[in-house]
Amino acid sequence: MKTQNKKYVTTNQFKGMGYYDIAAQMNKEGVKMNHSTARNIVLRGFCKIVKNITESYGEKYSDEKIKEIAKSPDFQESIITIMKGNGKWVNH
Repeated sequence: MKTQNKKYVTTNQFKGMGYYDIAAQMNKEGVKMNHSTARNIVLRGFCKIVKNITESYGEKYSDEKIKEIAKSPDFQESIITIMKGNGKWVNH
């Protein structure tokens, strides 16, 4: 894992949309949304991923721990990399 003390995943690194961009696009499409709502929706999605991964390994984490992991830029970057198909898979 990276030892940098980052707080947010940078969108320009992944050529993606930021929370303000997502909210603006949703508003254009007629769905009233602000950047905080966009962030919360994305975070809930990451929480579901964390919960399913941890449960598949037989772990039972608290909701607070799940949210802490989901907010981690390292975790989010890993999921984005996997979703974009840019991951390097190592067979052991």
